[in-house]
Formats: sequence, C-alpha cells, structure tokens
Amino acid sequence: MTPDPTGPADPIHPLRSRHWLNEAQRKAVHLAFLILPLDLLFETLPWPRGKRQWILLLLLLTVGAIVVDLLRLHESRVKRFFRQFFGELIREHEQFSLLGSTYLLIAALLAVEIFPREIAACAIGFTVVGDAFAAMVGKAWGRTPFFRKSIEGALGGLAACVAWGAALAATGHVPWGVAMAGAVAASLVELLPIPLDDNLGMTLVSGYVMKLLMAPL
Repeated sequence: MTPDPTGPADPIHPLRSRHWLNEAQRKAVHLAFLILPLDLLFETLPWPRGKRQWILLLLLLTVGAIVVDLLRLHESRVKRFFRQFFGELIREHEQFSLLGSTYLLIAALLAVEIFPREIAACAIGFTVVGDAFAAMVGKAWGRTPFFRKSIEGALGGLAACVAWGAALAATGHVPWGVAMAGAVAASLVELLPIPLDDNLGMTLVSGYVMKLLMAPL
C-alpha cells in the first residue's frame, strides 16, 4: 500500500497548513528587515551613511510607524483597512498594542544609538532571523511545550542566530566567541517568558552581552 504523501508521516505536511502559511507570510515581512543590519555593515545604499544619518532614518521610520499604529488602534476607518488587508497577519495581542514591526524599528534605533555599528548590526540580525525561524519552526514542528512556546521552535531560532553570527564572524565583523554568545543570549530571550517584546528584548540583551564581551579588561 502506497503511503499517503500528505499524511502525518510526511515531514513537510505541517508546511501546508493555513496557520503555518499565515505565519510564513508574517515572517517574510519580518525577514525583509534584514536589509537594515546588512546595510549597516556594508553600506550598499547611497544613504544613510554613518551613525547620525542612521539614527535620523530610524527615528523618522519609528515615529511614522507609531503614528500609523495609533491611528490603527483608535481610528475606525484605519482599523477597518488593516483588518481587511492584513487581518490574518496581525497577532491577537497586536489588536490592542503596537505591531511587532514597530517594536523592531524601536529596537534598531536603540541598538544603533547604544552599540558599536558591528554589534548593533549583529544584534538586529539575531532578532530578525531568530524570531522568524523560531516562530516558523515552532508553528510547524513544535511538540515540546516550554511556557507558551516550544523547544523545537527555540532550537530553530538558535540555529538561525548561530548561522547569522557565524556569517558575521567569518567576514571579520565580530569575533567568533562574541557572536556565538550573542546568538545564545538572543535565543534565550526569545524562549523565556520575559515581560518585554521579543524584538526589543532579543536586540538589547544580545547587544549588551556582546558589548560587554568586547569591552577591554
């Protein structure tokens, strides 16, 4: 008897579910933010250049995002627009608070202000790839619950963070040990029930860990 390719034994069966596809769409938007740390490192765009220009850009984007969020939360027409076009991409708690993308912009702004450029880029990248892969792996294959998340999702996020840290270490931007410590720190923040949005927590905690490790003794 030929096994059903869509049955539970099929390893990619979870990727066909509507819940996972919605999560993948949401995280595709999240992953698009990878342009921020990449351009911080390689400056491929003509603007911004340097810390002051980056802070100006991120400040403008953050203020704009907060204004849109406030309109979405309090203006009925804007709320209907978001519900109609982005309803399935907005998490339940985001119906009453800032969007994750807004928190990510706030985190990027703080990281560029607080940390050296390479550490800021590394920390933002951990948040972008770690949070995205933790969510997608957990949604598809999460079987072992840990608080409100799953061990499988956490391992997926850790693998993504390690890969990002390894890429930056291999190109000489951050020392290997520092990058790996940042990857672990970001993954722990994503997994543990810390009362802080993951986008803020992962960026700031991993950034501070790496900054401390790179500080001269």
